[in-house]
Amino acid sequence: MEVAVWHRQEGPEVDVRGYRHSDDESIVEFLSSNMEWPAACINGTKLDYWRWKFLSNPLGFHLLCVAEIDGKIVSHCASIPVRMNVVGKEVLASQGVDLFTHPAHRGHGLIGQVMECRNRIKEEHDIAFDFGFPNRAAYQLSLTKHGFRDMGIDMMQYRYITDQEQFFRKVRFGPLKKLGYTSLLKLRQSLAMGTDSGADLTVGPEERFSDEATNIYLRERERFDLISRRDADYLNWRYCDPRSGGFLRRAVREGTHFVGYAIYKIEEREGTRYLNIVDLLVEGGRTDALASLLMDSLEVSRQTHAETVLCCLPKYHPYGRSFQDLGFIAQLRMTGDMPMRMIWADRGLVELDVLKRGSPRCHVTLGDTDWL
Repeated sequence: MEVAVWHRQEGPEVDVRGYRHSDDESIVEFLSSNMEWPAACINGTKLDYWRWKFLSNPLGFHLLCVAEIDGKIVSHCASIPVRMNVVGKEVLASQGVDLFTHPAHRGHGLIGQVMECRNRIKEEHDIAFDFGFPNRAAYQLSLTKHGFRDMGIDMMQYRYITDQEQFFRKVRFGPLKKLGYTSLLKLRQSLAMGTDSGADLTVGPEERFSDEATNIYLRERERFDLISRRDADYLNWRYCDPRSGGFLRRAVREGTHFVGYAIYKIEEREGTRYLNIVDLLVEGGRTDALASLLMDSLEVSRQTHAETVLCCLPKYHPYGRSFQDLGFIAQLRMTGDMPMRMIWADRGLVELDVLKRGSPRCHVTLGDTDWL
């Protein structure tokens, strides 16, 4: 879809408009020249990643606006549309991403103009609410200037150190901290009620997702107030397209019956190699299937020489106990110098009382962000 130019301002001629098919390379050049973009670790080219992220979304539309001066992009904002289930009602939502104005052109209201342009496109597609996972500066600005609210959920990071020698060699007072971690691990595991991984369960690679995964989502959505629609189309776009960044897809089965899945991503930052569990979903009550996936993540971590397994979930998530029973340590998940927060803004199209009350039961993972 192309959106006609609808705004011009005084001074240098500025065109604020929606995306055109000829914009791909210019947008990628603008973002990668002015930001640490993309934030995700990718395997292919930046252009391929951008086209996957914005043009291949299974919803079939995009939310992109730019401002141009003399044919050059000087400001950009975008959102990723996603189908959300809110207490049994499916609505369209959008996550704001890649908001930037070139420093030489700040102070002229361009960012507000491209955001307004993007909001007009949202109206065309009946976007019910916006959401995001901001840093400190964006958090304050979003709440005070743009009508966002805090979702009221604390995000926890579950950590299991699989290579203690390598990990603690790099930290201050490493030997002492290693001793403390080992002691805590033994204590946590001794207090656990026992972990049944299920004798008839097997975990293996998953090439692509089918209706089996959709059916798990359709059953599990009732357990949560808020969960993105994790059907096969979404999962295959998000995690199976090679342009998206190289994910490991694992499925747990009981015989031939699909019981759940987990998505891993190996990343190396500042000399430390991590295995992130970026998404997972299992049939309700199947703690044996969840335990099988978690133990698989530890084994894959060792095989790929990752030092640590990480997973981010909301506090009080029903999966949390299984992580702790296996010895994962839970801490607040940080975004820079502040705890990770999820914010949202009502666009007034549908009733969203459960979000307005705050602290909804959410199934939110790092895969719901655009960080990886």
